[in-house]
This record gives sequence, C-alpha cells and structure tokens, in this order.
Amino acid sequence: MMCLPSELLNDGNGSKTRGMDGPEGSVHRLNLRIPDTGMQLEYTFSGARKPVSFRPRNTFFGYRLISVTVDNDVTFKSIRSVPVTSITKEMEIGKVTTGNDLVNKLISNTLWGQRSNYLSVTTDCPQRNERLGWTADTQVFTETGTFFANTDAFFHKWLHDMRDTQNDKGGYPGVAPFAQYGAHPHDMMRVGWADAGVIVPWTVWKQFGDTKIVDESWESMEKFMNHVNETKYDHNALKDENGNYQWADWLSYEALESCGGGAFNADGPLPDAVSYWNYLCASYWMMDAGMMRDMAAATGRNVQKYETMVREARNYLQTQFLNPDGTFKTEILNTMQTPALFALKLQLVSGAAKESMIARLRRNFSEHGNCLQTGFLGTSILMQTLTENGMSDIAYELLFQRKNPSWLYSVDNGATTIWERWNSYMKDKGMGPRGMNSFNHYAYGCVCEWIWETAAGICADPAQPGFKHIIMRPVPDKRLGFLKAEYKSASGVIRSEWKYQGDTWVWKFTIPQGSTATVTLPGETTSREYKAGSYTLTTNL
Repeated sequence: MMCLPSELLNDGNGSKTRGMDGPEGSVHRLNLRIPDTGMQLEYTFSGARKPVSFRPRNTFFGYRLISVTVDNDVTFKSIRSVPVTSITKEMEIGKVTTGNDLVNKLISNTLWGQRSNYLSVTTDCPQRNERLGWTADTQVFTETGTFFANTDAFFHKWLHDMRDTQNDKGGYPGVAPFAQYGAHPHDMMRVGWADAGVIVPWTVWKQFGDTKIVDESWESMEKFMNHVNETKYDHNALKDENGNYQWADWLSYEALESCGGGAFNADGPLPDAVSYWNYLCASYWMMDAGMMRDMAAATGRNVQKYETMVREARNYLQTQFLNPDGTFKTEILNTMQTPALFALKLQLVSGAAKESMIARLRRNFSEHGNCLQTGFLGTSILMQTLTENGMSDIAYELLFQRKNPSWLYSVDNGATTIWERWNSYMKDKGMGPRGMNSFNHYAYGCVCEWIWETAAGICADPAQPGFKHIIMRPVPDKRLGFLKAEYKSASGVIRSEWKYQGDTWVWKFTIPQGSTATVTLPGETTSREYKAGSYTLTTNL
C-alpha cells in the first residue's frame, strides 16, 4: 500500500501551464520538493487474512488530502487523521470571533497553522522536506500564538535550542535547533531571524509575566547584543557570518526582495540592497535594545546600558539613512512600504517629516489598489504601525482586501491554513512559484495579533507584564459586524465584546481581579483607569 499526502488537488487535467503535476483530481505534490521519494508512507500487509491496524509513530505529515494505492484487494474499515501537536487542548486559552465569516476563516486558518507547526520546535511548515525551526517565522508569530495558547513552557524549551545554536561571537542562527541548513557558520546574523533570540524571550515575558525565561536567556542575549552593538549590525562587517546574504523582507512584493532575486545582480548584492539591509539591521538593533531595557528593568539588571544603546541606534538610523525632510537617502526606499513602517514604528521622524512620510505611505497603498506589499518582516509590524500612526482606516482596508496580495485572497482561493506566499495558489492561474511553496506556513497569521490587540482591544503593558495592567484601546469597524473575545491571561480571564446598535457602539469588557486597565474609547484621545470588574460603555460612531 502506498499513501501519498498532499495539500491540494491538481486541476485543469494536469495542465503544466498552471503548475500542475498530474491529472485533474489527483494529489498535487510538486511543492513538496521531493515528491517521488519523500513524504510518503509504504506499508506491506503480512498476508494473514485478518484485520490489521497501522499508525506511523516515528514521523508526521502535513496534509489536507491523501491518495491511497494498493496492488491487491484491500478492504478499509476506517482511515483516520490524527492531529499531532505540542498545543494540547488544555493549553488553548484564547478565542476570538467576529460577525464576518471571512475574517473568522482567517482566524481559524491561523489557529490550525499554529497547531500544526508548533510541534516540539516552531516548524515553518509541516509538509515538505524541511520542517525546520526558522527563527523569523518564530519571532513574527510569537505574540499572536500567546493569545491562542499558553506557549510559555513551549518556548522555554525552544530557547534552549536557540542558545545551543548560538555561535562563539554571539550570533544567532536562521534555524534552531541545528539542522540541514539555516544554522551553519554562514547562516548566522541574518536580520529579523537572529533577533528572535531577544524578541521571543521579551514577548513571552510580556505576555505571561515570566521573568525566569529572561534569566535563562540573559547571558546569551547579552552576548548577542554586544556583538550587534560592536558591529552596528552592519551587513558587510558580518559577512563571515551571514555569507553576504540577507533574507530581509522575505517574499514581499517590493523592490530589493531577496527570494525573487531583486536584491542581486551577477556580482552579488546591489548597493541599494545592502543599504536597505543595513537600515533593517539598525532598526532591529534599536528594537532589540529597547526590549533588553524592558527586561533589564524587570529583573534588576543594568537598564542604563540599553537606554544608551537605544539612543545610539536611533541616532545612527536618523543620520545614516534619513534626510531631515523624512525621505530616505537611498531613493528606492521611498517607493516601498516596509522602510516607512519601520521608521514610523520606531518614531524616527516627527513633525512635518512624519506627516510627509505618512502621506507618501498612504499614496503608496492607494497606488497598489489598497493592497499590502510587505513580506515576513514588514507584515509583522504592518497593522499595528498603521493604527498607531492614524491609519487604522488603511489597516481595515487591508484586512478586508480580497485582491492579491491579501489575507482574504488566500481564503477565497481555498486556504485552510496560512500560506507561505500571498500567491501560493490562484484559481485563475493555478500554482504560484513551485520551488518553494507551502500552504501551511504560519508567519502571515501575525495579523491576528492586531485582531486581538486592536480590534478586540486586549493588549499587555510591558511596564506591568502578564496583563497585570491592560491597555484597552479597541478600534472597531462595522464590516466586522460584532466581535467577541475571551482570553485566559496569566492574571485571569479578560473579555471584550462589542457590537453596533445603529450608530451606537456598545462595548462590554471584563478586567480580572488584581488587574487594572487603561481604557480609551474609539475616536477619543483621553483615557480612563478602570479596576477589576465588568463594564458596559457606549459611544456614537
């Protein structure tokens, strides 16, 4: 018996122009990379005419469909799919639902992507010849995952893998634990990937109030940060470790994207690409230093060291990469979304320069038909940064967008988990790029962080982690219909539920015992402090 798992069926009678590999209705396996020799189950029956049962115990498969072929008469009494995950039912602590079926499907796709990729390590995908602990996928999704499941213990384990894979200079890898690639000497210090060594402990500490995870990683994180600070995270200074390559804003639709080759010519990286990489590196240098400052304060360590580092990184970013009017010195960056998002997130511009950058960013989205263009790194900060900078209208346009690229485009095209690429499959064109194409690759599910923190208004305060103090600043939209969220935080159950009654917005929320919340109503700039309890507030929108 041969069992072949697959993520989708072939269409168009095996039309190769649509990227298909077989007759219509057969399982498609080209995206698994080694379809003829891997990701398959062979079983030989003993010949005894009695019922037998078999379940593989030493491997797992990521799939939606299977093809079963036998060379003799076999009667199947049952074929069952057994989910395997490190996220047990008891660990699941958050549920959010809306009045919009498409958004609910997006949330479901995100949750199933987490379940199937959190298996011992944070695999990037569970189906092809890889299943590796890619560190950028990990860090961009970590906060989202903490809302759906209590991942505290899971990340204590994974951060052991991260520390074990750190090099002597302090560099973190692209993959942890060490595997067939992504963690060799030339795969270290890749921006956005290496930074998981700081971002993951900070996120778990902030969400669960767990200082032990900081203590366990502190020596390792300091070693990394010293290395970053000494080199200013400069790409060329780290060539021996990064192999003169950056994944950067992986799989974006923008210029200078690495996977599609836009960052390179025959001689290697383009000068503009190196400038872009250095800008992203310095941005993460500043972000990482700010997280280290927070964790140092929480654990009684040297805060001033990282306050100074934040200032130095900010000054470096402003003087090396930005003009006084808020434009980038490397001209091509002014045509892109991700560079502006990082500048706004880090508050590198102010006054007229900031307003000019926001105007350019608005124009950029408009020119792209209100579609995002961001990849792994840009998407991780996209929605929050837009909202924090007066562009929540664009954020909601992106959430409800159904053109390519968008989250709901994948839903319309049959997604049941989060895709690796915005165009992994297209009903009108068929398969996206086949050499690297996964239909279960959870990174872009980070949009659910924004749904939890902004649409629902449930956000942890780093000054009082573990939801001892909650930032509740919900931003609703009538297209969601209603929203209901319940989160079993480290401090108790938090609830947020809202709906519209005509033009009146009705919000019910619950703050657990021992916690407080700073509450800001939609459209308002003043806040009020609330103690534990349940409340109902209304406002006209």
